[in-house]
Amino acid sequence: MSEPIDAVLTWVDGEDPAHVAKRRAYEPGFGAAGVEATRFASRDEIRFSLMALLKFAPWLRHIHIVTDGQIPSVVKELWADPAMQDRVRIVDHRVIYAGHEALLPIFSGRTIETALFRIPDLAERYLYLNDDFFLIRPVAAEDFFTDKGPVLRGHWMTRAYGLVPLLQLAVGRLKRRGKNWQPVGFKLQQLRAARLVGWGLRFFTIGHTPHPLRRSTFQRFQAAHPGVIEANMAPRFRHGSQFNPASLANHLELAAGTAVIAASDNTVYFRADVDKPLRVQEKIAEAEAREDALFICVNSLDQAGAAVQADIL
Repeated sequence: MSEPIDAVLTWVDGEDPAHVAKRRAYEPGFGAAGVEATRFASRDEIRFSLMALLKFAPWLRHIHIVTDGQIPSVVKELWADPAMQDRVRIVDHRVIYAGHEALLPIFSGRTIETALFRIPDLAERYLYLNDDFFLIRPVAAEDFFTDKGPVLRGHWMTRAYGLVPLLQLAVGRLKRRGKNWQPVGFKLQQLRAARLVGWGLRFFTIGHTPHPLRRSTFQRFQAAHPGVIEANMAPRFRHGSQFNPASLANHLELAAGTAVIAASDNTVYFRADVDKPLRVQEKIAEAEAREDALFICVNSLDQAGAAVQADIL
């Protein structure tokens, strides 16, 4: 456990006029998945996600923030301290797509996640977080890695879940969502990852928590399966053919016997666009009261009402 561990955050300010214009120039048309403005909206969640990493996981070596030609204001503030200029790093999409520049620009988080292991000077072991994942208590390296390998948080599901996208596709056609519409569900993309590794009647599904990953796991898979990683790095917007990269790594680790499954996911999950104000208050109280709650995830904060946004912030 003496080897360094890094963290990787993905972020974009989707309301920046330049980014909006670029995104609109490449939008694939009516019915396509992953084009909704809420997927790119920012309410400065990155500030809390980053500061929580610095506060609750001070043992992290570097924190790499992967962006598209942007720098969060919180990073500029932190860089006033010269020591932070090396600890908190900005990694542009052009860097992780070196040699594949023709694929840029990319507007899909799933696509970008596939290329994260290409970050220069990335530690062998790293945590991957979306910018709406937050640590809320002190954590140790052992919460994410053992000498054996990564600590996974999730549960097993039957592969019969594969019937769900067929039903989704039928419903989508009935609703006339457009010829570009495809099922791109979070669990579906994990099922695809399990299939790539050859899992049988079940697959391991993860939630919205920090994901402990190993760089060499992706490198070995890429060497053994030429073109698979590159194909997942290609779609500009989320696409029905894609797999979840973290889930791919998890199933590779499980197949190799190098993963440990945690007893709890240690997470309180907020659906800010759906949860009623009272439910949000209940979840805040739960996060504060549960000693095993190490993380929260707050989806679609920009879609919440003013009261809910204020409470969560």
